[in-house]
Amino acid sequence: MKAAASSPASRARENPFNAKLVVGLIVAGLLAFAALVLLLAFGSRIGPIHDARAPALSVSATGFKGLVTLVGRFRETREIGGPDDLSTDDLVVVALDPRNRAEDVQRLIELRRGRATLIILPKWVTLPDPNHRGWIRALGTGAGPAGAALTGTRGQVRVAPQAVAADRFASGQDFLEGLQVPVPGNAQTIEGEDLQPMLTLPNGDALIARMGTQPHYIAADPDLFDNYGLRDAARARAALELLQALEPTPGGPIAFDLTVFGLTDNNSPSLLRTLLEPPFLAMTLALLAAAILAGLHGAFRFGQARREERAIAFGKAALVENSAGLIRIARRETRLGGAYADVVRQDAARIAAAPPGLQGEALDAYLDRVGRGDGPPFSALVARLVAARDRAELVAAARALFSWKKDIIR
Repeated sequence: MKAAASSPASRARENPFNAKLVVGLIVAGLLAFAALVLLLAFGSRIGPIHDARAPALSVSATGFKGLVTLVGRFRETREIGGPDDLSTDDLVVVALDPRNRAEDVQRLIELRRGRATLIILPKWVTLPDPNHRGWIRALGTGAGPAGAALTGTRGQVRVAPQAVAADRFASGQDFLEGLQVPVPGNAQTIEGEDLQPMLTLPNGDALIARMGTQPHYIAADPDLFDNYGLRDAARARAALELLQALEPTPGGPIAFDLTVFGLTDNNSPSLLRTLLEPPFLAMTLALLAAAILAGLHGAFRFGQARREERAIAFGKAALVENSAGLIRIARRETRLGGAYADVVRQDAARIAAAPPGLQGEALDAYLDRVGRGDGPPFSALVARLVAARDRAELVAAARALFSWKKDIIR
């Protein structure tokens, strides 16, 4: 009785691997790996920057992401990503941190000579909040003097010992005259010989001052512009009015510097990022295509599979080759000269129609007369073959004897 044929469903259950599922897993793995490589190379440039240092793109309380977003709702904003971008005539806003390098700040001030620049000093000493990514914990004021030292000015930074009343305003001086700005709590002010007050408290202390004769302005209190300060609508409107008054071109773009924080620092290049950016991107894609083709070549067979050969082949040729190999390994080739001479002698006697009774020296003498007169006789060639002492002499003598046999055939 024949067994019933298995149905397609049962055959599918017998195979634990689904081809579509396997291909899908491979594709998903490749995409995940590509995403990982891109994140490793460009992850620091994607999304908001969660940093307690307060760069222009930070969303922490002492950051300035709110100012960038607020200004962007009314006019164009730009990011200063390198020294070449500092040559713009637009107003550039620079937020400092005590951990900045003085040489970087001095280089920025020098490159901005003769161009409107607003430098915002730090105020709060902070630590990252371990419980909330992007949040900070303020330890108190005191970061202002270190920030002022970065600018190279000899100004003295002071912080009011207590919070001010909500109805207290700072007044603008010079071309800022007429501006009324709500005073932040624990206001931080600055004074110095080469600093000209531009926004002052009722007692004359400067919240914003001009550096010498250059259009460079120092905002002593960052709460006039940072995320913490802009939570108040009145202070947000005042921040827009201050930037509008400081910019050289009314309604023009406002740029925010990132270079002093090293967010676009070219001194620390990434090999992975270099391979994924022009001009090396073309080479990377070419190598990737070559790797894919190599994988396809290994995954699919091209042509019929080569059959595995036997260790010892069949036939007379294989037997002769194996025997020759044994003789060569034993180094007994020179002893085969006489046997080869006998084979040639019998073959030549048949070709030359020698009498059947001739043997030994008589047959050699007959074959000497058969050969041509311009070459060595048969007996001399045989003697040379038998007397060979090494492989080279044996081969030379055997070739000469074989040539003699070819001559008598002609």
